[in-house]
Amino acid sequence: MWLPFAQGFYMSFNDWPFGGEPAWVGLENYRFLFDWEPFYTSLRATLVFSLTTVLQLGVALVAALAVREIRRGKSFVTGVFLISYTVPPLVTGTIWAYLLQPDLGPIFGYLTQWGLLEETIYWGSDGGASLGVILFVTTWTFWPFMFLIISASLESIPEELYESARMYGAGRVQTFLRVTLPQLKSAILVALSIRIIWNMTKISQVLQLTNGGPGYDTSILAVLLYRFAYGQGRMGVAYAVGVILLVMTIGFVFVFIREFERTSEGPQ
Repeated sequence: MWLPFAQGFYMSFNDWPFGGEPAWVGLENYRFLFDWEPFYTSLRATLVFSLTTVLQLGVALVAALAVREIRRGKSFVTGVFLISYTVPPLVTGTIWAYLLQPDLGPIFGYLTQWGLLEETIYWGSDGGASLGVILFVTTWTFWPFMFLIISASLESIPEELYESARMYGAGRVQTFLRVTLPQLKSAILVALSIRIIWNMTKISQVLQLTNGGPGYDTSILAVLLYRFAYGQGRMGVAYAVGVILLVMTIGFVFVFIREFERTSEGPQ
């Protein structure tokens, strides 16, 4: 693992055309990126895209709490919730690309027919709308992963804690804040860390839905790396983007790891 990583870091300081020989250029690739306006557009898209982790957590938490209250048919409901995660992301992206297609897809047809929209939204030509569609599809596809982790953690919370809360007159909100949430903290931090790492490197659904466009509005850094490497054959710049993406990912995850370790140690 470390050998290709070190080689990639070294190659980020080279001008390396695809199929050609690398030539040392020092910091030129990084200088190019930081002077290139679309790079900041990509960086902004990456930061917004990382918010899908929070959306996935919100949906997963609500679903896990709802399933916990079910007395009959819990296994069936859980199975239904997991469908989107069991389907390959490539298939899921294809399905949503058809459903949300402005002219041929059924969703916008129904929304305009029912009067919920005045006209069809051609989201493929609008950067903000395109990014919103990607956030929605990615959240729908991957939230069950967090749901599994949180559900397993919920099952391990001792019932005695809830009985004590009821005995002292705690309501649902107080019980959640004082009992459930503290017990779920470690599971949430683990789920967030894993999903951030995966979300920052996902490109399949973004390429399917928008191909990184319009322009570079939805070209998150992983897609930008792909476009440089396989679209333009500029491997050195692609490696430089990869190093920046790695540093960003480590920065995000480090915060959660520190918090997780502090939670695991407990009060001193």
